[in-house]
Amino acid sequence: MLRTIDKYVFREAAVPFLLSLAILTLTALLSKVVKLIELVLTHGAGARFVFWFILSALPSFLVYTIPVSFLIGVLIAFTRLSSDSEITAMKASGISLFKLLRPVLALAVIASVSTLAFTLYLFPWGSLNLKRLMYEAAKSRLVSGIEEKTFYDRFKGVTLYVDHISPRTGEMEGVFISQTGGGEEGASGASSVFFADRGEFFPSTEDFSVYLKLRDGNIHRRADDAYHIVDFSSYTLELGFAGAAPPNEAEKSNRELYTGEMIKRIEEIKARGENPAPQVVDLHKRFALPASVFVFAFLGVPLGVQKVRSARFTGFSIALGVVLAYYAASTALEGLGNNGALNPVLSVWGSDIIFGLAGLYIFRMAAKDDPTGLLKGLMEGRFNPLSRRRRR
Repeated sequence: MLRTIDKYVFREAAVPFLLSLAILTLTALLSKVVKLIELVLTHGAGARFVFWFILSALPSFLVYTIPVSFLIGVLIAFTRLSSDSEITAMKASGISLFKLLRPVLALAVIASVSTLAFTLYLFPWGSLNLKRLMYEAAKSRLVSGIEEKTFYDRFKGVTLYVDHISPRTGEMEGVFISQTGGGEEGASGASSVFFADRGEFFPSTEDFSVYLKLRDGNIHRRADDAYHIVDFSSYTLELGFAGAAPPNEAEKSNRELYTGEMIKRIEEIKARGENPAPQVVDLHKRFALPASVFVFAFLGVPLGVQKVRSARFTGFSIALGVVLAYYAASTALEGLGNNGALNPVLSVWGSDIIFGLAGLYIFRMAAKDDPTGLLKGLMEGRFNPLSRRRRR
């Protein structure tokens, strides 16, 4: 009988969990729609780009929506079981709340492992891949952004002017380039001016640059109080995008680092005598988020055991309140950890510890049928606005 009930409770929690996960994730993706439309219109991004853009953006949402959806699923399941008096019937049959927790913990393991996979592997991959996609889109539609008889400054240290662009081949005529920094051959701080009859763009082996091949022109360069003029029949420039940086470990943001790279960065910061608190916070957060699923398991079951009729609405409203309180506490504690006012490890795990202890306490009270305080009010429906309206 217990095995049958385990499957029944697991299914009751899994269905609203998956439904909530889909709704919350799609809602979060809407924040990227404006950017996606802009890329499609300005850079001509195709279906392949849209697919990889969405796939790369998903991990940044799923690391949060999986724990939240799990809590919603558990609360909706147990508020429905309670409102239909199924919890009462199970207790009368000798099935305790501890035994009903087993299928919830099984679902929690699945949700936690999934969140852990996203925080450790897919989240860094998605963040870095999004950056690559943005610049790849800019590279693929570079010529369309260049207008005739207009100065173009989207390259690092380079201003480009083109007199005419062939609409059929994309070849440019009457090319003028002003480059600061001297380029490959000039000295540091030197400036160069290029004049060429024709020019054409070619893909670069680097992710954040493009090749511009010039033909039949000359270079004017001034450096160290000397002025040089060099004629050429063919010359290739590698142009980097303004604001772009090669994705090496030293210049990656914390969200783009895998766990091993993050640990290495923390050690490097410590070796320089600096405080690595923000990096420590980001590292431990990747483990604290998956652990929050188990915290929500011990909170969701007793909070879901209520005597209310509108089970789905009540479960969602309670989940919203718990999530807001949890993430408000997490944000406040992490802020103290980043500023050095609190130990960074404690600042990350503090919310899990606080809400975990609270969950264990109210679960124990609910299992003993001895609810107190807020839990008692919730179980009697006194804190439910619908219940108060019905009493009036």
